[in-house]
Formats: sequence, structure tokens, C-alpha cells
Amino acid sequence: VYALSRDGGIPFSTIWRRVHPKYKVPSNAVWLCAFICILLGLPILKVNVVFTAITSICTIGWVGGYAVPIFARMIMAENNFKPGPFYLGRASRPVCLVAFLWICYTCCVFLLPTFYPIEWANFNYAPIALGVALALIMLWWALDARKWFKGPVRNIDAQNEKV
Repeated sequence: VYALSRDGGIPFSTIWRRVHPKYKVPSNAVWLCAFICILLGLPILKVNVVFTAITSICTIGWVGGYAVPIFARMIMAENNFKPGPFYLGRASRPVCLVAFLWICYTCCVFLLPTFYPIEWANFNYAPIALGVALALIMLWWALDARKWFKGPVRNIDAQNEKV
């Protein structure tokens, strides 16, 4: 929340990006995250399938976040790539392919039903919740955010590479 609000990427960014003067933490962003977690967690007390859906979506988001840099490395031309201290050499592309396929597989598994026979009481709502969330985000991007959001604010001087 802090990083997105710092870059002006979410509504009411000026509130969420404030850093507490004494503790040097974005306390408003922390409280917003805590409030959202409590709100999302309340239905778990009454309906068990909500826990399954939330853990599935969180796992997909966590594991899926690795897919972006792995896929980018997979399709990047070799002459544009500067290897770091740990480099697999010629094996890097096959390893990236296996890792990317594994991520796709695990994301699909977390969207599958968890109980059979499938009934409304044990239905895995993760695909529906994830689809609705992604649809709302894409709609927000298409209708509004693409007009004003320019991406992360640069805080590194590219020529001198100083912070």
C-alpha cells in the first residue's frame, strides 16, 4: 500500500503514504492493511470455504509474482541481459521454462475444487473471487488509471547510479 500510494497508484494516496515522524513507518498504510485483513477474515468465523478461497488467492498472488520476472528473463534477448553473481549460463532458459510451467501448474491447482462432490457449501470460490478482482482492476485501469498513472517514481539517478 505504501509503495503504490507513494507512486500515486491508489485512491487517497496522500493519506496512505504519510510516514510517522517518530517511528518512521507508514502507519496509515499499515492500519489500512490491518483493517482490510480483518474485513476479509471476518467471514472465516462463519463460513469455512472463505478461508480456502483466501489462502488460494494469496498463494496464487505470492507464487504468481515470481512468474513475471521468470517469464521476462525467458523471453529477453541474450545480448540485453547482464548476468549477476549467480548465473546458470546455458541452463538458465530451460530452468526458467520449468519454473514458469511449475508456477502455472500450481496456480491452476489452487483454483481447483478442494472437496468432492462439489456443492455450494464446499465450493472453491477462489476462481470467482480472483476473476472479479482482476476484472475490477482491469476496468479501473481502462476507464481511469491509464490516463494518469505513469508507473513507479524513479528515485535512482540512472547516469550516476546513486540513490
